[in-house]
Amino acid sequence: MTEFTAHYECDLSAGPDRVWQALTDPTELAAWFWPPSFGTTVTVDGTTWRIAAATPAIAASGSVLATEPPNSLLRSWRWDGEELVTTVAIRLASTAAGCHITVDHAGFPEQQAADDHVVGWRDCLARLSSRLSIAS
Repeated sequence: MTEFTAHYECDLSAGPDRVWQALTDPTELAAWFWPPSFGTTVTVDGTTWRIAAATPAIAASGSVLATEPPNSLLRSWRWDGEELVTTVAIRLASTAAGCHITVDHAGFPEQQAADDHVVGWRDCLARLSSRLSIAS
C-alpha cells in the first residue's frame, strides 16, 4: 500500500533552542498551534500528548516516539474520531538568522489528505513565526 507524506519547511527567526521550547512546552504550543479563537489546550503526560480546541471541537493526540533536543522530534498523531495513526517528524537546523524547520507528516492513504496537512502545517508554522518575531 502506498503512503503519502505532507512535507513542509520554512525558516524561523529564532534559534533551535527557542523553537524547541515552542514545540514542546504545553503552554507555548497552545499559544500558537491553532488560531487564538480556537481556545486551544495542550496536555502532556510523560510521553503522551493531546492538543484540543474548544471551537471548533477538534483534537489530536499521540505519543512522543523519539527526541533529540533541540534538533528532532518524532510523534505519533491521531485525530479524534479517526482510526488512522500517522507520524510527525520535525527537524530543526541552525541558520545564520535563526533556524530552518522541516516537518514530514507521514502515513496518509491518499495524496489529498497529505496535501491538506501541508496547508495545516504551513498555517501553524506561520503562527509560530509570528509569535517568535513578536517575542524577539
